[in-house]
Order: sequence, then C-alpha cells, then structure tokens
Amino acid sequence: MKIDINCTVRRNPDILTAVIDDEIVMMSADQGQYFGLSNIGAHIWNMTEDPISVEELIAMLCQSYDVSAQTCKDDTLPFLNNMIDSGLMEVICR
Repeated sequence: MKIDINCTVRRNPDILTAVIDDEIVMMSADQGQYFGLSNIGAHIWNMTEDPISVEELIAMLCQSYDVSAQTCKDDTLPFLNNMIDSGLMEVICR
C-alpha cells in the first residue's frame, strides 16, 4: 500500500524495541527479523507511538530539521512505505 499525506500512521505495537547506544533496534517476532533505526528514522519511530497524520509528521520534521517541506515529503513517504511493507508500521487512510 502506498501512502500519501492524507494518511495516518502509527508504529506497530507488536514490535519489540530496545535502545542500544543511539540506535533503536526492533524485532518482529512474526517475521523473526531484526531491524535498526538511527537518527531521523529513530525520531520518526518515536513520533509514531500514537497515530499521527503524515502531514503533521512531515510538518514536525521540518521544524526539527533544516529541510524544505517538499524534500521532507520526498524522503519521508518512501521511508514510511518501507516501514509499512516490513510490518513495522500500520496505516489508516482517510
């Protein structure tokens, strides 16, 4: 499923997570796979504990980092789609 800014996302609550050094390490018990996030990916993971609209997520990232809204959108949407495809995030589209 490809998402857009009108969608709402949240991290999958069934994913086991731990912070190791400056990285978030996640395990999908269903898939038996480990995943790791650092820097901005970890920031997005933390911001999606509760459902958040993609539009709001991008606006908050633009405030936190020196990036244009278009660049942020162009970088964030593929990241979120990968996270959803991997089962790490869930999406609710309007």
